[in-house]
Amino acid sequence: MSSALLVAVLAAFALASCDDNEAASGEVGPADAITAAVAWQAGEQEPVVAADDEIQLPVIYVVADAGTTIDVGVQADVAESTVDWATVRFADDIADTFDPDLEGDPVRDDGVMLLVGPIPDPARSIELSLVRYTSLDDGEPVVVTIVSEPAPDDTSDAPAPRATVTSATQP
Repeated sequence: MSSALLVAVLAAFALASCDDNEAASGEVGPADAITAAVAWQAGEQEPVVAADDEIQLPVIYVVADAGTTIDVGVQADVAESTVDWATVRFADDIADTFDPDLEGDPVRDDGVMLLVGPIPDPARSIELSLVRYTSLDDGEPVVVTIVSEPAPDDTSDAPAPRATVTSATQP
C-alpha cells in the first residue's frame, strides 16, 4: 500500500471514529459545556472530609432539563474528562438525586445537582442556563458564560480543559 493511500485510509478512519457531538475546533460543544459547568461547580463547593480525614472528590449530579436527555457519548466524554477532580453522576430524573431519608431532602452523597438547560449550538462562546441544587427546596438559577480554550501548546498526556466558565450570573 502506498504511503499516500495509507494516509488517506487513516484520515478516513479518524474522521469516522470522531464523536458526532464533538464540536469543531475552537467551539464549545455539549461535552465541553457540561465539563466546564462541572469544573465551575467543583470550584464552588466546600470540600467533603470523610471519617478517615480524607478529602473526597466533589460529587456533582447532572440532569438535563425536563423532556430532554444528555447523549450517552457526551456523558462518557464528561466522565472521562472529570474523573481526577470530581465524581460526576448523570441522572434521568431529578428525584433520583435527592435523599428522601435525610431531613431536608439533600442531594445524595453530600453533592450538588446541576439541572442543565438546553445546550446552545456549538460556538466560541455560549451561555448555559443551570439550576444548582443542594437540597430539594434549595434551587438557585444561574447562567454561566462558557468560552472555548485554545489548544495547549505542550504535549503532556494530561487532559486540558477545552472550555471554561468566565462568568456566572443569576437571571
